[in-house]
Amino acid sequence: MKKITIIAILLCIQINSYPSTASEGFNAKEVTYVVEMSAKKPANQIDQFSQYYQQLVENNEPGTLAWQFFRGGDDKIYLIERYENSEAANQHISNISPGGLSEEEFGRFTEHFVIEKIQVHGAASDDLKAALEAAGFNLEFRIPISGYSRK
Repeated sequence: MKKITIIAILLCIQINSYPSTASEGFNAKEVTYVVEMSAKKPANQIDQFSQYYQQLVENNEPGTLAWQFFRGGDDKIYLIERYENSEAANQHISNISPGGLSEEEFGRFTEHFVIEKIQVHGAASDDLKAALEAAGFNLEFRIPISGYSRK
């Protein structure tokens, strides 16, 4: 019994002696969208437009951390959008809104895709929630419990 107690104490000391890297660089303000869409065009046109639109966002929205299109086995297109914070996500909404920097391109986006649902993961601000709700999207909000991010 004494050996087990000593081993348990040593194990706890060993575990607690490792530096914690899980929270280093963690951005608690990050917001991620998982967008479920249907395609309106043939696969080759979806692929070309997806590449074009991804470059547009990358070049014009520095607060966007990632923008990736995926094809699902269910014939759906999934878009993962990662933003530095709610303000960066809101900037994208401003850009695609009437009078925004990418208004015309978003019109072309809607010629290629039907947005069926957007899952918003992260600590979305009230302003961001209001902007998304005003746009009329089918939304699901998911609040963080725990996690980490790496660059």
